[in-house]
Amino acid sequence: MLKSKGRTARAESAQRQGSGGRRPKAWSRAGVLGAVSVGVIALGAAFSVPASAASVTAASGAAAASFKIFNPPSPSGGPAGSPEALTGLYAASPTDVWAVGQPGGNDAFEHWNGTSWTGQGLPAGLATAAGNSASVSFITGTSASNITAVGTGDINTGGTIVQESVTFHFNGTAWSELTIPANVTLGPVTAFSATNLWSVNNNGDAEQFNGTTWTTTSLPVPAEEPDLDMTSISGSSPSDIWAAGTEFNEGLHRDNSPVLEHFNGTSWSNVSVPVASPTGGLTDVVAVTPSDAYAVTTVGAILHWNGTTWTLLNATTQTGAAVTGSEVAALSATDVWVGSSTTLDNFNGTTWTSLPFPATTGLTPAGQTLASPDAAAAVGPGTVWFAGNTFTAAGNEGLPYALGTSNG
Repeated sequence: MLKSKGRTARAESAQRQGSGGRRPKAWSRAGVLGAVSVGVIALGAAFSVPASAASVTAASGAAAASFKIFNPPSPSGGPAGSPEALTGLYAASPTDVWAVGQPGGNDAFEHWNGTSWTGQGLPAGLATAAGNSASVSFITGTSASNITAVGTGDINTGGTIVQESVTFHFNGTAWSELTIPANVTLGPVTAFSATNLWSVNNNGDAEQFNGTTWTTTSLPVPAEEPDLDMTSISGSSPSDIWAAGTEFNEGLHRDNSPVLEHFNGTSWSNVSVPVASPTGGLTDVVAVTPSDAYAVTTVGAILHWNGTTWTLLNATTQTGAAVTGSEVAALSATDVWVGSSTTLDNFNGTTWTSLPFPATTGLTPAGQTLASPDAAAAVGPGTVWFAGNTFTAAGNEGLPYALGTSNG
């Protein structure tokens, strides 16, 4: 399995693991909750860039959901240059949503205030020191003043570039970079308080932060394939945490195997799922309650946990189409959303209802096509967001997008 510190298999396996326009989720998924409450505060440069938008309103479940789509600020102002995407979301309230993604730098953090998106750069620290750079992949929080983001830094150590995990904290006013031990590698992250934070990484470890120190625990991942990509972590409580990912043999897309780990408050265990190689691994997991959780496979299939076993969902919407997607967001057990590259499916506790994404014709520049979302977040009373990247008219990766509602 991969051993490089904080390094992802995303770049090496983009063509191998992608499906249906979806970029692979390696080191790209934010947890549902997360918090760290220490660090030196330093404000990154904030700026506002006009963002184009389009919208669609349709009945979904028991409520009418009005979605709008945006291109949050881009430092290049267009799709030229490095591909850009949003890979992590955290919603503190309907008027306080944060997103992170690729690349870092001037738009490492994107913020929604209920009306528009603005971009904010990395705070002063190791990641912004001369010769260094960093990208932020995951974001999570417990409140508007307690938000954590993690990513990977390229650190210059006197002519040699070393990749290390980097961590940032928002206290409600400013972002600051946190100092973490050199042997701690972070990936998807979730937490239940400032003294109980969990992360999983591609080394096959779970990292727990108690507010002061980090503890590393090896996950019982089956040694079926040599490489590992942990993509998601979510918990309904400190004694009900799920972590999902994919084992694979680099370069052999047919050799993907699902990885699903569960923490019961005392120890981690490996849990079998009804997905076997070569059908793919897992890209997302969301815990709603101890007896209600969802997971998504790399080929878009949805799995459901009923408290005892995981089964394939095998559900259809009012159109007769199967419920498939790449990200799940849940407001409750009776308000669950699944996002794909073309539709949003909602479960109201009894039935699934599908509605299309808003048209991209209102976005600038013209000709953008949506990839399947890489991140999702939900917060009451009815806010749901999905985020990812668009493709240009030429088919290349272009701008980040965020798709959200405040009355779903």
